[in-house]
Amino acid sequence: MAKPKTSSPRSEINQRVSDRIVLASELPQNHTVLVYARPKVGKTRLSCTAPGVILLDVDEKGTSSVKRDLNPHVFPASTWGDCVDFYWYLQEGKHDFKTAVVDGVTGMQLLCLNFVLGEQAALDASRDPDMPNRVAWGKVGKLMRTQITNYRNLPMNVVFTALTRAAFQGDDDDEDVDRTIGPAVTPSVAGHLEAAVEVIGYLQKREVFVKVKGKDEKKKVVRRRLIVDGTERFLVGDRTGTLGNYVDAPDLTKMFNLMDAKEET
Repeated sequence: MAKPKTSSPRSEINQRVSDRIVLASELPQNHTVLVYARPKVGKTRLSCTAPGVILLDVDEKGTSSVKRDLNPHVFPASTWGDCVDFYWYLQEGKHDFKTAVVDGVTGMQLLCLNFVLGEQAALDASRDPDMPNRVAWGKVGKLMRTQITNYRNLPMNVVFTALTRAAFQGDDDDEDVDRTIGPAVTPSVAGHLEAAVEVIGYLQKREVFVKVKGKDEKKKVVRRRLIVDGTERFLVGDRTGTLGNYVDAPDLTKMFNLMDAKEET
């Protein structure tokens, strides 16, 4: 009597892979953005223009600029455990929020460092809890990269904010030293964060004079511009190719709609 044919391990693998192959246009169209700027330029306010926002306030205390009009839902985080708990709340999916804002990554790294130093002090009472060593920074980098990936993979839009940091490349004695402005986190975390998002933008605030309608005079107003491409001074980038070199008076809901419209054409 002939034995029934059984599928080989390789054919089962082929079937599993085949069942998961889709067109890029069929993947979920959630957006990921990194916005960084100097303090009090408007990072929090810009991030809250995204649809259905819930904001993780990582010791930024920047919500005073949005509570009177945009008034987003806020979860204040003062420990690394708070940042982890907030992720699991969002991952569970029992909410109606469309955009998670991590405000900001610079503060999150500090909470992570405090957590790691506390662990080290608990294991070795002779260690100075305020002096991180190489092992501590290595663990901070690993924890931060994991958490950034976790947030990036949430089934919703995700916006990260950060403060600025200047990086110098070249010899100090060389006149051609390059000065690049990027997010204020350690290099290993910065590289991972920059690769995790679709759009990296540097937000700047400018004071300009505009003519008053119907009058022969000008007034000073504040304009905000989000630089996303076309410069080597700032670490920026637009993977979607939809936003040009910059966006004046940026609004994330409008930017997301523009990205989606480009994807549908």
